[in-house]
Amino acid sequence: MTRFLSILLFLYLPIAAINAQEGYPTPPDGRNRLFYIQRTGNTNTIVYDANVADSNSFQSDKPINIYWIRYADGGGTAGLSYLQRTFAYGVKCEKVSGTNEYEFHIVSYSKKKLRLAFDAKGNPYALLEINGKKMALQKVFVKIEKSTTFTLTPKVEYVELHGKDPQSGAAMYEKFKP
Repeated sequence: MTRFLSILLFLYLPIAAINAQEGYPTPPDGRNRLFYIQRTGNTNTIVYDANVADSNSFQSDKPINIYWIRYADGGGTAGLSYLQRTFAYGVKCEKVSGTNEYEFHIVSYSKKKLRLAFDAKGNPYALLEINGKKMALQKVFVKIEKSTTFTLTPKVEYVELHGKDPQSGAAMYEKFKP
């Protein structure tokens, strides 16, 4: 996670620290939206959408589309740079044999494995395990210690995972220190 944040801050040094999630915009819903990541420093948001080839199948060469919503620059979108894809926000995906699902993780933090799949209604989602239960991930927030916001090796105070139980729809949450 430290490598992830180091590269992030090197590429996008924040202008001012923002308290965790106060004033952060919520990206508009999308049919293929999996989840998004926000972090201390500015409101720019990294969005993860499923690349759906047809009903209940993902594009095999690139099952997840990752891009920025540049709220700090007027709200436009932009692709990730090579360094961002390779060292920070990109994903490593592997097709699960005998299924139409993919196992993946964010390149900067391989300890949390996710599964790309379709729910019973045909909507894509990213599933992970938290506290021994499965959660459909919706949002991630990374809090960086204020004293290290402007360094190339910031210290992560905590990470919050927000989602829902895929069966009941009940809200789920996990907060951890990497």
